[in-house]
Amino acid sequence: MNLIRTRLTYANVMSTLAVFLVLGGGAAVAATQLGKNTVGTKQLKKNAVTGAKIKNGSVNSAKVADGSLTGTDLADGSIGSGDIANAAIATAKLADGAVGTAKLGDNAVNSAKVQDKSLKGGDIVDGSITGTQISEGTLKNVDAAKLNGKESSAYLSSSVYKVETTENGGTELSDGTFVQSKGCQPGDVMLSGGPASVRSTSAVLDSFPTPGATDSWTARIQKNGQEDNWVVVVLCLDQ
Repeated sequence: MNLIRTRLTYANVMSTLAVFLVLGGGAAVAATQLGKNTVGTKQLKKNAVTGAKIKNGSVNSAKVADGSLTGTDLADGSIGSGDIANAAIATAKLADGAVGTAKLGDNAVNSAKVQDKSLKGGDIVDGSITGTQISEGTLKNVDAAKLNGKESSAYLSSSVYKVETTENGGTELSDGTFVQSKGCQPGDVMLSGGPASVRSTSAVLDSFPTPGATDSWTARIQKNGQEDNWVVVVLCLDQ
């Protein structure tokens, strides 16, 4: 042993350690001895980094390759309006056709998320827009094929009919004048109306749509002390 000790030198010890390190493939170096920024991609085995090794929230848009995300990477219903508003999902990161309706949460897409003037007629369900969605003042030169669901032919003169009261003297009012009214069939539209068969000795005082109604006409006359059986005539549009 004394002989061995006398043969040991600093050079002998260091060279022996170097041999062991080479033969051991560097396994003798503890992880705690690795310097800062010394481990790179070449030092990592394939598939060495798993999801459990990635810190939550550490992967952002810059870490995702453009066009790499597909529908299978997104959970159904996982995209809400907040994700879109915060720009967490950039369109450049999504492969074509990656986001389908199944990936969107309920009410995820609202007016603010739709590009101005991007919607076309084909994007809207036929018959889904009603008068409540349209500002009447914006309509100009409207030439609709249908009105209230009816073909234009349904509004030709053949659909107009006339109704009138039977000849009678009318109902006397407190001022000595006489009045009577006539209306269209329920649900039909009144086009016009007025008194008829009034004697020349009588005077027509009023002739107007019945107040509070849109399908009835009222007329009032002064008979001037003479007998007069007259009528009220109304023109209606059959609905």
